[in-house]
Amino acid sequence: MLWQRDPCPLESNRRLHLPAMEPETGNAQPNKEEYDEKESMAQNESRIDKTAPQQPALEAKLADEVRLRRFTEHVLDSRQEELESQEMENKNLLKKLESLKKDLSDTQSQLVEARNQSKAKTKQLQEAKDQIFRLQPRRKDITESEAQEAYKKLCGNVQRWVENRLPPALDDMESGRLRSRPAGAQAARFSSLIREPAKGCLSAHQSDEHHVIAVIMYYLWLAFFAKSFYCPLDGSDDDATLGWIDELESTMSKLPRDAAHCREWRSETLTALTSQPLFKSRRTVYINVVSDDLASLLSIVVPKAPVAELQSSLRRTIVEPAADFAHRLHLACNIYSLKWPARNASSRLEVYECINLASGGLVLDLSGTDSNSPARRKVAYLFDVAPGLFVERVEVGKKAPLKAIYRPNVLVYSGEGDVPQRPTLMKWLCDSSSSLHDQARDPLPRTATPRSKTLPSPRFSKL
Repeated sequence: MLWQRDPCPLESNRRLHLPAMEPETGNAQPNKEEYDEKESMAQNESRIDKTAPQQPALEAKLADEVRLRRFTEHVLDSRQEELESQEMENKNLLKKLESLKKDLSDTQSQLVEARNQSKAKTKQLQEAKDQIFRLQPRRKDITESEAQEAYKKLCGNVQRWVENRLPPALDDMESGRLRSRPAGAQAARFSSLIREPAKGCLSAHQSDEHHVIAVIMYYLWLAFFAKSFYCPLDGSDDDATLGWIDELESTMSKLPRDAAHCREWRSETLTALTSQPLFKSRRTVYINVVSDDLASLLSIVVPKAPVAELQSSLRRTIVEPAADFAHRLHLACNIYSLKWPARNASSRLEVYECINLASGGLVLDLSGTDSNSPARRKVAYLFDVAPGLFVERVEVGKKAPLKAIYRPNVLVYSGEGDVPQRPTLMKWLCDSSSSLHDQARDPLPRTATPRSKTLPSPRFSKL
C-alpha cells in the first residue's frame, strides 16, 4: 500500500515508537526493514518542509556574494593597472633622474672650468692694472678740509684784491672826477656779469666792492667751475676729448657698475691725460687767456692800473690759484662743486654766510633762525656774493648726500630803516651801457668768456 503523509509527523513518530503490541492470535510482528524505510522517508519529508521557506533568502545571499566578488575583482584589477602604470612612470623618472645627474655633473665640471678661467682672467686684469698704474704718478685726492681751506683762501684773495684796487675809482666817483664814461660795449659786458638779484641793488650805498667781488666770482665760476673739467684737453672747438670722457662715464654708470668704480676710472683717465707735456702747455695758454680777458673786464673799475701790471696781478693772486683749485677738485673721486644760492635765498638766510652791509661787511650769524624769527625781522637780503663749496662723497655702491663744506656768501642789510641809496660806481657803469635790455639780448658766453674758448651759459643752482 502507498505511504500517505501524516499531517503531524511528530504524532506519527510517537506512533512508530509505541511498544509492540502483543501478538494477537495468529498475527506476526511488523517487518523491521519496512519500519526503517518508513522512518527515513518521514525524516526527509521533515527536512524538505524546513528548507523550502529558506530558499529565496539563500538565493539573495548568493547573488550578493557574487556581486561582492565581482566588485572586489574589479577593484583589484584597477589597482593592478595603477600599480603597473606607476611602475612605468617610476622607470621613466629614474631615467630622467639619471640624465639630470649626468647633466649636473657636466655643468659642475663646466662651472669649475669657468671659475678657473675667471680667476686666471682676473689675475691677468689685475696685473695689467698694476702695470698701468705703475706707469702713472700716484694720485692723491684733495680732502674736504683741504678743499675748504683752498676755497676760503681763494675767496680771501679776491676780496683783498678788490679792497686794494677799487678805492681809487671810488674816491674819483665821490669827488666827481669820473667825467668820461666807458664805452657802452665795455660797460655792457661788465654789467652782463651782474646776476639778476644784484641788479636791483646797484644804488645801495657802499655796495660797490661787494658787486665787484660777485662779478669776479661769477666769472671764475664760468671759466673754471661750471664745466666737468676746467681746461681744454685738446685743440678742438668743442673739446671732443672731454665730451668723450663724459659720455663714456655716463654709459658706464648705466651698466652694473657702482659709482666708485666709474669715478675712479674718470680720475685715473684725467690724471693720465693731464700728466702729458702737451696738456701742461695747453693749460698755460688757457690761464693766460683767462687772465688777459679778466684784466680787460676789470679795467673798467681800475682804469688807472697799467694793463700788464693788472694782468700779472690777476694771474698771480686769482686766476692761477683758481685753476689749481679746480684742477684738484676735478681729479678727485669725490664730486666737488660750486653752487650759487637758490632763487629763494631770501627765505633761507640761516644756511648762508650773511655779510651785513650795515656793519661794514661783518658776518651776521643767522644759524638756527627761520623766516619768522624776531632776529630776521630787520634783515633784508640784497644779492649773492660767492657760491658755496659742496661735496658728494662717492662710496662703494652709492653716493652720499650733498654736503656743504663752505657756505655761499650773500649780502644782507640789518640796520635801522631801509637800505641807503646813493650814487654808486656800479650804477654809473650800468648807465653807461646802451640799456639793460640790450645786455639781456647779448648772450653771456660771448661777452664774459675768454676769447679763445666759449663758456657755458649761466645756470642757477638749487640747494
